[in-house]
Amino acid sequence: MKALPADLAAVCRRMKTERSVGLAVHERPDTDALAAAAGMLDLFAQLGAEARLHVDQDEHLPLEELLLPSGAVTRGPPPAGRPLYALDCGSLERLALRLTSWAGIVVNIDHHHDNTRFGDVVYVRGEASSTSELVCDIARALGVRPSRRAAQALLAGISFDTGHFRHDSTSAATFETAAWLVGLGANVTTAFSMLYEQGSLEALRLWARAVSGARLLAGGRALVATLRLGDYAAVGAGEEETEGIVDSLRAVAGVEIAALVKEQSRGPRVRVSLRSSSCDVSAIAALRAGGGHRLAAGCSCDDGPEEVTAWLSSELERRLSTASC
Repeated sequence: MKALPADLAAVCRRMKTERSVGLAVHERPDTDALAAAAGMLDLFAQLGAEARLHVDQDEHLPLEELLLPSGAVTRGPPPAGRPLYALDCGSLERLALRLTSWAGIVVNIDHHHDNTRFGDVVYVRGEASSTSELVCDIARALGVRPSRRAAQALLAGISFDTGHFRHDSTSAATFETAAWLVGLGANVTTAFSMLYEQGSLEALRLWARAVSGARLLAGGRALVATLRLGDYAAVGAGEEETEGIVDSLRAVAGVEIAALVKEQSRGPRVRVSLRSSSCDVSAIAALRAGGGHRLAAGCSCDDGPEEVTAWLSSELERRLSTASC
């Protein structure tokens, strides 16, 4: 049998000894983060350990009822000193929990290339398609088969972070993992429906509002849209209903970088989502203490939406003024 990579083996050893753990994901978690949590909850249950996902009181969990088992979420931190498994998060400060440190063991499982390698046990694969794919690696290394429900969630997580298997992070191993999950009972059509066919009419109207106000920059190489609190109120949409808007902007012919600037009523005043076909937008996000992937990143700040839009527009013009970014 081929030996496991040392970091993967270390996570497996740790998991086999656990009796009670807390799971955490990044702030404003996406489908991959929650699917990875669903997978880890299932693995710990099969290993005989108690596990719960912990998030702040006001954190929105998209598709929670479809991805996570009932009663698996606790609003608030785990008991002090309990092992904490951080999933799909680049740094401890970006967790969906108000923590600046943790007295217990921290296990860091992530696929973001800019992960700070925090924690006592670290399993980070920047080349992996998703953290859901890493959870599948862990399951196979443990010799544990995820339940059908967990397999469905993990397939949705992989599908989400690969843009339904179209991003360049999609490797042969990604397809092999997806096939394994389908063999466990996951359904590709169900995964697609979960991700792309659950939107509301209000969300569609919000999309139209964002697109209608988008501005081309740098000779058409960048496209920036801004949503303010009044936009949500005008169409009756929730602030969380912006998923997919920035990807629609990026799909415009000739656009290399797309950005969506979103005003928020809680937390940092503004959140920026960045997408690109070829440029490292994580470097732009890092200028405002953000991060993410090379072609998909984001950041938050307390400046107003007009200020952030002006700064971002200037930065994109500067970066795209050269032959390449």
